[in-house]
Amino acid sequence: MHCVIDRRQFTRLVVGSGALVAGSGLGAFAQAKKRVAFANISDEIPFGASVLRGVKDAAAKRTDMEATFFDNRNDAARALDNARAVVAAKFDLFIEYNAQAGSNLPIWRMMQEAKIPILAVQIGVGEAPLFAVDNRISGTDSGRVLAETAKSRWSGQEPVAIIISIPEAGPFIAERAAGAKEAIQKVYSGIEFVEFSSRNDAGHTRQLVTDTLTRFPNRKVICWVHVDAMALSALAAVRNAGRAADVFITTTGGDRAAFPEIRADNSPFLGTYAFFPELWGNDIIQLAAEMLAGKTLPKLIHPKRQLFLTKQNINEYYPS
Repeated sequence: MHCVIDRRQFTRLVVGSGALVAGSGLGAFAQAKKRVAFANISDEIPFGASVLRGVKDAAAKRTDMEATFFDNRNDAARALDNARAVVAAKFDLFIEYNAQAGSNLPIWRMMQEAKIPILAVQIGVGEAPLFAVDNRISGTDSGRVLAETAKSRWSGQEPVAIIISIPEAGPFIAERAAGAKEAIQKVYSGIEFVEFSSRNDAGHTRQLVTDTLTRFPNRKVICWVHVDAMALSALAAVRNAGRAADVFITTTGGDRAAFPEIRADNSPFLGTYAFFPELWGNDIIQLAAEMLAGKTLPKLIHPKRQLFLTKQNINEYYPS
């Protein structure tokens, strides 16, 4: 079972009295369930929405826990507010998915003081066990496909490489970008890199790609982008500039919004290293149950499925 409660509602709840199991009719049995809080990166972005649906579905199948859901809205202040609500409500376990890395250390300290164990998702929270994709491999594989495709299609022409990352998000994205650069340099040892932050802003990304294409009017360009949504913005800039024949793009994430481009003939968008976020829920809830049972988890746990999606294999995993 699960419920969705805005943090403001905690001022109206009788914490610890079973009020969180509203309308269950299960009495003492419901109160005996372990109470788990999940704070999502953002319920509005497609990737976060996929993760949330999976976690909700997995939690609903459990008879030994009650799940409550918070939305961090990709905002550090909001994440801190949600963590304070978790402490105030004295949850048994906190699952934190917060991309604002700078706020995770104070959240860790809060939970340590309250003696509430944490399971971190994607971005580390202190010394908590971390469920996260293999960032290095995702960058390496997507960078390798990008460079090798360019080498085979543009024989004798060395392209310029655009790397669009988001350093302010912390080391997990930086590791992806480093993997991509390393893979590209193995194919083009002396390649010129142009690097900038997307700021997670589609308009900003589109403008900087436009400016870079203007700077290199007669060059082929390979473009690695940290996440699908920003890669699609880069693609829009490429098409607006009339440069689709001069550019290849790869990215990471596996957002369904990118699938039509992957399936399209002659698209500059070669593919995405997919993390299959819709499958994370079962893993996350199972790990939560193990922690609640007293099991010590490894420091790092990867999702069971992650791979590079292309036009050749996408229908195997996501039938059209």
